[in-house]
Amino acid sequence: MTPGSGERANEYDAICAHCGAPVPAGTGLLRHTPHGWQTYHPPHAPPPGPPPPTDHPGWHHRRLLSLDIATTGHRFAIDRIVSAALRSSDGEERDWAITPGREAGDGGVAGRGGGASAGPGRAPDAGPLSGSGRAPDSGRGPHGDPGRKIEPGLSASSGLTPGPGSGREPGVAPTPGAAPTPTPQPPPLPPAQVLDEVAGLVAEHLASGEILVVWFAPYVLTTLHAELLRHGLAPLSVRVPAGVGPICDPLVLDRHADRYRPGSRSLHAVADWYGIPHLHPGEPGSDAGAALALARAIPASYPTLARLSRPALHTEQIIWYAEQTERHPDAPAWPFEEIEPLPWEENGS
Repeated sequence: MTPGSGERANEYDAICAHCGAPVPAGTGLLRHTPHGWQTYHPPHAPPPGPPPPTDHPGWHHRRLLSLDIATTGHRFAIDRIVSAALRSSDGEERDWAITPGREAGDGGVAGRGGGASAGPGRAPDAGPLSGSGRAPDSGRGPHGDPGRKIEPGLSASSGLTPGPGSGREPGVAPTPGAAPTPTPQPPPLPPAQVLDEVAGLVAEHLASGEILVVWFAPYVLTTLHAELLRHGLAPLSVRVPAGVGPICDPLVLDRHADRYRPGSRSLHAVADWYGIPHLHPGEPGSDAGAALALARAIPASYPTLARLSRPALHTEQIIWYAEQTERHPDAPAWPFEEIEPLPWEENGS
């Protein structure tokens, strides 16, 4: 690494990919190109960034659906979902907020009032994903309790450890000079109703054989699984008998495609690397939109990823994630773990 520059220097003598002249070890800059890592004299190095996207066929041109949630914490078996969002590659959007408080009969869940869907299984017909007038990669304002930001507490830079800030990217502020624009929040609904609707739409999409995009899938899908069981609702593993897949986790893809890139791997940082706007990190709608855009941008820059079939993409990520987390034996399985939820009273809340 070149001192103070954040750049990666060549460890060995090499040849400049631009001019063909020798580059002594430690004096050049490395760039990840479609041909692999290449060395340049500093004046000849292209700007840092992913390989330029190309127009080639692949799964990233199919219909993709992106899911994101906000929760009360990072404990899969205990913490609750407080809001959720879906974004699709054909421009459809849907957002949910969960009623604060407690819902009678559920052991004290973070929700209140009747109106829960009638029993487990597929959600009632929620209609098409409703458009909210925002592009999939736009931001939106604070969510959760009025005047309070919900902090799921998982850091995407490690993908494993608790961190301050939103679920996958702690402490990221909006771009200096950009005034965040609060966006209208959906009316809060009872938790069982929200969870059943979300799971029903996700299951319907997966049953069609298309890819579900989930940034840091083990966190989102494990939490969703526990919440569905907590409310007596059928989990995705029951709703999709063929298996919960195919899943695309852009965090796993980026770590595999550009393994040695220095710096943060938060959703905000990775989106910025690929030139994707992400104005409101931690907002489920903004996060789902950014993850969706990454699921299209990463394979556009790495054709070998785009050429994978949908089942192969899912299977390869299981292997890549296991390699990426081999030093973290407590990491949840990819894409999720079927854990049993703990009653609300057991966590002292």
